[in-house]
Amino acid sequence: MGKWKSILFIALAGLHISHLSAVSPDQTNLGILISENKENLNFINVCLSNLAPPQEDDPAAAIPPAPGALPVEPKKNLDSEYFRMIQSANQTDFSGNLWYLQSNYAFAFRQLRGAQGELKDIFEKVLIKYIEDTKTLLETAAPSIIRSDDEIAKSLLRFGFRDLRVGEDHLTIGQNSSPHQFRYKLKLFGEGISTLRRAKRFAILAMVYSKTPIDEKSEYQYRSLDDIKEAKSEEKRRAYDKTREALIYLIDNKKLDRMVKFPNSPETRQLDLLEQHDDNYWIITAKRLDLLHEANFQIKETEGAKRESIPSVPRFDETGKPIYDPKLPPIKDK
Repeated sequence: MGKWKSILFIALAGLHISHLSAVSPDQTNLGILISENKENLNFINVCLSNLAPPQEDDPAAAIPPAPGALPVEPKKNLDSEYFRMIQSANQTDFSGNLWYLQSNYAFAFRQLRGAQGELKDIFEKVLIKYIEDTKTLLETAAPSIIRSDDEIAKSLLRFGFRDLRVGEDHLTIGQNSSPHQFRYKLKLFGEGISTLRRAKRFAILAMVYSKTPIDEKSEYQYRSLDDIKEAKSEEKRRAYDKTREALIYLIDNKKLDRMVKFPNSPETRQLDLLEQHDDNYWIITAKRLDLLHEANFQIKETEGAKRESIPSVPRFDETGKPIYDPKLPPIKDK
């Protein structure tokens, strides 16, 4: 009997310890949502930063400062739709994180879920813009390549159109899925953006290859066995650097136009090949601001005011039902 009592005591003690160390399901789910929102913000930041208009040179900042004076900081132009979008989503996500730290999971979920919805809308708008840009690059490159006998350039162009169709399919599937499936839509739109970046890389490579003289193409150059051994031993240059150097060479020698625009679509914006190349490799291109960094900086500047604008933890009435701040929309009962 004593043996069974000991076993029962150990089992109950284990259950008690397990209960004390258990994590709230709400806390776990919100932790996942916080992580996903952060990842999505970082993902879309490069897209929005490159889509935003470039910063203009500030003449006042170019003047050397007087002795002992601090240099003049250049003015930042943040008056763009793309900055307002990421600023709003970032602020909503920040408020949700603040509620989460206060262990108020009801308010935290509402804010974090709201940020997820805003990000879903941003991803969709960016995907539509990328589809337009990809079409412009591919259809601009197509006429000269199709009329040529360059099979490699044609293959690159074919791969680009294939990825364009995949990106369009991701947009269609996401738009026709349930309106409340934010996570599913974000995954589809994010995969579509990545696929279209690859399509744009194929388009630029097809342009470069079709404009490269035959005697400069690697398959037409004679290589000895020693050359092949040396090439294997040398560190390979990044694909980004090699393509960028080729683009600059062709542009400087007037064999390729830096700015491209599909002639039959006057509403289509002009595309800078070098800027598109940077974006394809997740690089914020020249004269562009890191919009998420600027949004974070604004939150830090107004942190005290944001805390005041966030409602206090709700009180409870006699029945145990929470009394929420009337400034916020009511939370529907489950």
